[in-house]
Amino acid sequence: MWLSAVAFAAVASASPAAAPAPGEADATVNVGLQSVIAPFVLSDHSSGLLVDVIRAAFASQQIPVEFRYLPNTRFDDLLRAGTLDATTAATSQQPQEGYLSHWPVTYFHNMAITLRSRIPTLANVSELKKYRVTAFRHARTLLGADYAAATADHPNYREAITMPSGALLLERTDVIISQPDVFQYYLHQQLTEKRIAESELAYHDVLGPGKFYWMRFRTEAQRDAFERGIAQLYATGEFDRILERYQRDYGVTRDFFISLDCQFRPALAPQKCKSIKWK
Repeated sequence: MWLSAVAFAAVASASPAAAPAPGEADATVNVGLQSVIAPFVLSDHSSGLLVDVIRAAFASQQIPVEFRYLPNTRFDDLLRAGTLDATTAATSQQPQEGYLSHWPVTYFHNMAITLRSRIPTLANVSELKKYRVTAFRHARTLLGADYAAATADHPNYREAITMPSGALLLERTDVIISQPDVFQYYLHQQLTEKRIAESELAYHDVLGPGKFYWMRFRTEAQRDAFERGIAQLYATGEFDRILERYQRDYGVTRDFFISLDCQFRPALAPQKCKSIKWK
């Protein structure tokens, strides 16, 4: 059962400084992060939208945080070994190691992105077989059976560690598989001298529903402190101030944190929040 936003807000407003248990206030929380999902994680600057929100949530509870930027495959092993205290890419279906957050924290809705002038429409995922496709690493594993079938034995399919968004404009690929905010970040980084109007791009929602990710913590106290911190960020407006910086600098949407908005401020997206199924 999900904990209510009202309950968390009450905790945050009533006792914002009481989060750490005795002896835990100075204990640094080590968080494992994916390193190739800019602008949510900017490992070379120790920042990013997700990084700043996690840091601020723990800071509101007087708990310092350090970040480790690692491949996904190592996160669970390091959590079990005690090297990490928290990871950010857990799903509710995974075996229970540690303590899962009571609600998802982030949301990835990947799309097939094309130049509208070349591919104005995609009716379904099977049409990817006709085109040169570039996707993020492990996309074939993560995006379901239909996607795996559409890209199996595809001679013009590849997966990249860093999203080569610029390849779309340079006509080196026909389709990019990416979360739109991540695509836009790398597009602007890679083609600094060339600008493209948003109307020139087509976003095809043919990959199925997006995926929610929970955070997993080594101890219950760490999880509860983080959740109190998130509630406090919403209550004080600090969450919006962090988000507004990234909207200004990188044009990100609120979609990445739709699950948090639905938990703490559902009036922002009432229709989306009604239709969301966490599991």
